[in-house]
Amino acid sequence: MAFIQKLCERLGQNNKPIYTVLAIACGKGTVRPILSITDKKESPDARKYAALRELMTEFIGVPTTMTLGLIGESLAGLIAKKGSAKYKNASSVLSFLGICMAAGYFVPKFCNIGMPPVMKKLMPNYDPNAALPVQDQPLKVRNNSDKNIKNDYYNIYHTKVNSPYFRAGMKV
Repeated sequence: MAFIQKLCERLGQNNKPIYTVLAIACGKGTVRPILSITDKKESPDARKYAALRELMTEFIGVPTTMTLGLIGESLAGLIAKKGSAKYKNASSVLSFLGICMAAGYFVPKFCNIGMPPVMKKLMPNYDPNAALPVQDQPLKVRNNSDKNIKNDYYNIYHTKVNSPYFRAGMKV
């Protein structure tokens, strides 16, 4: 029990936002590719592609997040005197803002720039857009000559008028 207490005290003394975000990113970089590669509903190439994209996103995200968090921390000296309580608060807030900028803008931007050429080199024969599902049958529209069925918008889509959805009056 003493070990856990010491560990919690140590983590509580130095709990910067960047450590939490990097721990989450490392966890996602491990778990998400595993989940993608074990998805039996997808084709093997689609699974490999998805797992590789997830892994590369975290490879780009971890250093970007860390860099922007540290840059934010270093800017605290412009706001407050080093060693003061205001400096510590400014450092945490600026680090958090740097992390938010990384997650909201820079990581997606760098992924959009860097990933397509790398993915083309690693999986040259795979086209992620070719795997879109194709509809087997075209939509059948009933004509106005069918007098047995009430002719309205909802019958075009072959829904049963007796279904709970329509009995509840939830027509949109």
